[in-house]
Amino acid sequence: MRDCLRVRRSAVYLTGVGMISQTAVAVAALTLELIGPAGCSRPTPPPPEQAAQGPGLGEVMVTVGRRFETAGRAAVANRWELAAFEAGELGELFEQDVPHASLPKEGPTAQIAPMAKAFLASAPPDLAKAATSRDRAAFAAAFERAAGQCNACHVAADKGFIQVPTVPGQLVPVLEPLPAASAGANATK
Repeated sequence: MRDCLRVRRSAVYLTGVGMISQTAVAVAALTLELIGPAGCSRPTPPPPEQAAQGPGLGEVMVTVGRRFETAGRAAVANRWELAAFEAGELGELFEQDVPHASLPKEGPTAQIAPMAKAFLASAPPDLAKAATSRDRAAFAAAFERAAGQCNACHVAADKGFIQVPTVPGQLVPVLEPLPAASAGANATK
């Protein structure tokens, strides 16, 4: 209803300053009267089961990968504040976004929630602690453990082809070329 009143006030103002004609205001006012307050009300919220669903888990994981990569690259570059910041952002993603993400429709998914919870409890705090202390060896060890958790979850979800590097400073996901398949192997496919 407030939106309708705002539209009417705007039309009156624009008429007063000569920006639209009085005929246009009359047509707009008549239209608003015909559709009534229901036409100006806010859309109804989605059903609770849809409202609880956030973006897809894959979409959230793209952001997780970017944050993880940036944390590793920042540590390699001695940009410790940035590495600690990205570790905190990883924690926020696993605390706020991952639990509300819609799960993939293919592959097993029952293990995702407990594995994500375990990651949240260990990886972001360990990475942040190592970055805050500017300890390159501790950061590399925390990074390797976190990547191991990521890769274990990917394998458990039948997404083992998405590999997270265990060494800070590398691209996420791993995109190094795989050995070429032999000619005989390709012929049977």
